[in-house]
Amino acid sequence: MIYKHIILFLILINCGTTVVAQSSRTKLVKEARELHEAFAAALPGDVIVMQNGVWKDIDILVKGNGTAEKPITLKAQTAGEVIVSGKSSLRLSGRYLVVDGLFFKDGYSPTGTLIRFGNGKEVADHSRVTNIAVVRFNRPKEDGSEFWVNLRGMYNRVDHCFFCEKVSAGKLITVSRATDSADYHQIDHNYFKDIPVLGKNGAEAIGIGWSQTSLSDSYTTVEYNLFENCNGEGELIGLKSGRNIIRHNTIFRSQGSISLRHGNHNLVENNFIFGDKVRLTGGIRVMGEQHIIRNNYVEGLRGARQAIALIEGWENSPLHGYLQLKDVMIEGNVLVDNDQGITVGEYYKRWEQQIMPVSNSTIKNNIIVGADEKSRLIHVLDEPINMIYAGNVVYNGQSIEKSGIKRENPKLVWKNGFYQLGRKSADQGNIIGQPLERTEVGPSWIKERWQELGIEDRPYGSRLNFSKTE
Repeated sequence: MIYKHIILFLILINCGTTVVAQSSRTKLVKEARELHEAFAAALPGDVIVMQNGVWKDIDILVKGNGTAEKPITLKAQTAGEVIVSGKSSLRLSGRYLVVDGLFFKDGYSPTGTLIRFGNGKEVADHSRVTNIAVVRFNRPKEDGSEFWVNLRGMYNRVDHCFFCEKVSAGKLITVSRATDSADYHQIDHNYFKDIPVLGKNGAEAIGIGWSQTSLSDSYTTVEYNLFENCNGEGELIGLKSGRNIIRHNTIFRSQGSISLRHGNHNLVENNFIFGDKVRLTGGIRVMGEQHIIRNNYVEGLRGARQAIALIEGWENSPLHGYLQLKDVMIEGNVLVDNDQGITVGEYYKRWEQQIMPVSNSTIKNNIIVGADEKSRLIHVLDEPINMIYAGNVVYNGQSIEKSGIKRENPKLVWKNGFYQLGRKSADQGNIIGQPLERTEVGPSWIKERWQELGIEDRPYGSRLNFSKTE
């Protein structure tokens, strides 16, 4: 009996010791040395708080292994009041790490990556950067291109952040895919603003993957983000991987497209795209196989870029070229007041080898209303193979004449800043949700600084000049 009591006593001591060792601690740090020491000793559940003020020329390494219930967190004493400036950068290495509330401005990263989910060969998994802002944090042109966020590892999240005025070359957010392993990252509720025309390839707001691993699947989700005046290059969101989801985003006055450049089985749905009659604003460009493009609203595009472009393939295309488009579903989209609606076979014969037509795909239940009678509603440059058209309604413009394409006034109704379908419309389910408001994205503290950051709560859409659609 005595022996049993001793064993029970030792078990209780051991359990108590474990609880004490993993209990959550909050530590305020005032300088780089203290920050480094805090992470060297960090345990699951610890919160390391950076004191308000300017932290200049600092390389922040958030390192450790938290748990799902008890992550290790680095946060600002007051969100938005910890300014990271000068030659600075942030790295995450480990599991279940959180960075919250920092404000990066008046500096640049000397390494070419401002925020990296990894440290050397080590990566970060199940980690999160949230509630931060990066404003005009640009590398000098002579120092080359840079990433503001480089996602590596698995199951990481970037959310409720504000990214503004990236004028240096390179993607703003990149998902690096050196291998075929899935990523499962989430990029959501962020506000991307004011990227000028950079005139260089590789200047997307978000890029997911590389050509060499593009036939493998990333499983990254990009949702509930707002893109405003993002004009870096022709691709706004560039996919070079498979099974990604792009949904519920709002794009305004941005001269770039959601581009399914390489990879298969991607889903693009329920996005709102407003060109606001700005030249070269873009919609959705499609290459590859077995994608679904559905229930997107595209309005006010002008110039050479289509609301939806189905790209012609190269003959014997390498991975970095244009693979033939096959088995794609284009369904339930509402395309209004655009110079060009849907183009089938875009880039046909622009180069001699670009002659592989769209194959075994379906265009159905779309509503397409042109900007004027010259608008190209459904335009075919090269006759597709086994294309199915069904239930499409076109109005006010030029279109091919096919079974499954009907000329009819869809009687759209202007409401809440965009065109919607009447309550009695058979296609009422085409539009799902509402455009995002600027208050729904970005850090919790950013609204107080809208004037400082040039944010104006202006409407996205604009009414057509003729009344036949009403």
